[in-house]
Amino acid sequence: MAGIRAETPITIAPPIRNVPSFDGVRGIGVLMVIAVHAAPLKLESFSSILDVFLALSAFLVTTLLLEEGQRSGTVSVRRFLTKRAWRLLPALYVTLAVVTVVAAVLFAVAGEDADLQGFTFGGFFTQEILPAGLYVYNLVNPLGYPNQGVALYQMWSLSLEQQFYVLVAFLALLMVTRRWITQMAVLMAVLAIGIQIARATGHFGPLNFWLQRPDALMLGVVAAVINSRIPETPTARQRQLFTVGAWVGAATIALLMTLSISPLQKFGWPYVPFLPEVNETLSPQQAFEVAMAELSTGNFWVKWAFTITNWAMVPVLICMVRTPRWLLGRALSIRPVRAVGRMSYSLYLIHTLPILLFVLPIPDGYLPLRVLVAWITAFVFAWPLYQFVEKRSMDRKNRVDTGKLATA
Repeated sequence: MAGIRAETPITIAPPIRNVPSFDGVRGIGVLMVIAVHAAPLKLESFSSILDVFLALSAFLVTTLLLEEGQRSGTVSVRRFLTKRAWRLLPALYVTLAVVTVVAAVLFAVAGEDADLQGFTFGGFFTQEILPAGLYVYNLVNPLGYPNQGVALYQMWSLSLEQQFYVLVAFLALLMVTRRWITQMAVLMAVLAIGIQIARATGHFGPLNFWLQRPDALMLGVVAAVINSRIPETPTARQRQLFTVGAWVGAATIALLMTLSISPLQKFGWPYVPFLPEVNETLSPQQAFEVAMAELSTGNFWVKWAFTITNWAMVPVLICMVRTPRWLLGRALSIRPVRAVGRMSYSLYLIHTLPILLFVLPIPDGYLPLRVLVAWITAFVFAWPLYQFVEKRSMDRKNRVDTGKLATA
């Protein structure tokens, strides 16, 4: 009828089904994370792969919530968080139980070892196990702080991601019920830019929170909203733009990942310090204060490379879901890489335990050996966790809502 305006659809994009290249990204990414942790201070710029993880996760979760809103007119926060709990908690708590038992044995064997400097099993449990189990590890053990964590340091990103899941569920409800979709994307972009400006000028926020890159999650939301505005059948011109933008983004990310790899210096490759070097004779608190002072004035990789990576991921994500024939996406979809990607959560959860047990005793000069041992032992530890815990919890998660078309 004349005078009646049709309500703007929440999304005009096709439902996002299985995206094989997403598993490929996870597979390559988790191997890079393990390598970084096996060779500390050698492969530091590989750490931006976590920004890729965060942006991908935010993109996928936001897209699925918008699709739910399009189908039903609302978003069930309770169902979403229930599915997240079934997906994440069982493997997490089994990992924490295993680490607790191993730590108890190691502390009992160590006894009053002076190298522990008064650190006790009780302190380890309250400082590491409990915060990880409550998803506040990133707040109790902030990145860059003297107490940033010694055994479960990978848990900071899982805590950040889970905090985001809770927030984005309620944001998606507002986006759907109030039709604040574009407005929310603009807000996320503005907040991300603010964080990035602060980081570039040497200001890292309360508890160094901007070093945890919440802006990667925010830009994942932005990418999801942009994708939701693209018609189901893009024009040839649009597909060309997707591909060109994705190649530029992927090449930029790859280049940035090489710029703070210290072993490449001997080949004449450009090198930007990841963080300030501090005198090892300083106490942890003194080292922290010196590093923060130098970060505010010097040129360090962390101040700008995370930012560029996060923006570069926007066209990459859109191309991966809208142009499945993209060459890099197809390369990431090969079966072995996808198989590793499907195990990536279990690998990420437990990989620091075998590093502590088997990799740290290997001398620093044996970099390839350290990485190889870290990869092998991570798979040995992660395989039973994946087979007997994670896969079963994923089945239970999928039964919560059998109508779901994609796995976040």
